[in-house]
Amino acid sequence: MATSLRRPSFTGCSSSPPDADDEGVRGTCEDASLCKRFAVSIGYWQDPCIPHLVRLSKARKAPEINRGYFARVHGVSQLIKAFLRKTGCNCQILNLGAGMDTTFWRLKDVDLLPSTS
Repeated sequence: MATSLRRPSFTGCSSSPPDADDEGVRGTCEDASLCKRFAVSIGYWQDPCIPHLVRLSKARKAPEINRGYFARVHGVSQLIKAFLRKTGCNCQILNLGAGMDTTFWRLKDVDLLPSTS
């Protein structure tokens, strides 16, 4: 009986069965999600949704990693909000490679979701 030597996939990033072809993508999703969760846990920004998606790891992340994720999350958030305000929320946002991204819920919390009509 053969056993798989692959590490177990992070099931939070996909509901499909693990596949060797996307193991790198799943690993990136897992790492990014854990980094965001850690940065939120030590106060870099508030995200009430991420604790529901990702368990907090005991591993600490370097301050440079936390600052990098803060800069990316804050920058993308500001660009999306500016775009939504400019279009009066009459637009669509396509978030490619989002993984465990919580943008939808954060926009919903501030009543800035794009219109559905």
